[in-house]
Amino acid sequence: MVEAIAAEVPMPAPAPDAPHMFRCAADGCVSAWFEGAGLHDVSEWDVGLELVTDSTEQYWEMMRDHVSLAAAALARVDAAGRERIRERVTAAVAPFVDGGRVRVPGVARCIVGTRPAA
Repeated sequence: MVEAIAAEVPMPAPAPDAPHMFRCAADGCVSAWFEGAGLHDVSEWDVGLELVTDSTEQYWEMMRDHVSLAAAALARVDAAGRERIRERVTAAVAPFVDGGRVRVPGVARCIVGTRPAA
């Protein structure tokens, strides 16, 4: 998605400490915050998942309407640019079509810690 948008709209890198969707993606980032807040027995692991939609068009609509990065960028391009982005995004997820449904693999990071006794 990001690559498809970047082909049409300049995408400046966010400031490292500014809020953005990948700010805490690095291994250990949130765990370090937990430990800094005084939690102990901090553990971090990834869980595999799939984003499933009924079609590439439904995938596009979900990305377009619910991913803030996409919505903000799409507001800055004309109709032809939006269509080119849509075509790139739907083509990019085509390899994940299985039985008519789109099944995009991903991971969710889980982090837990124990609060010290009061």
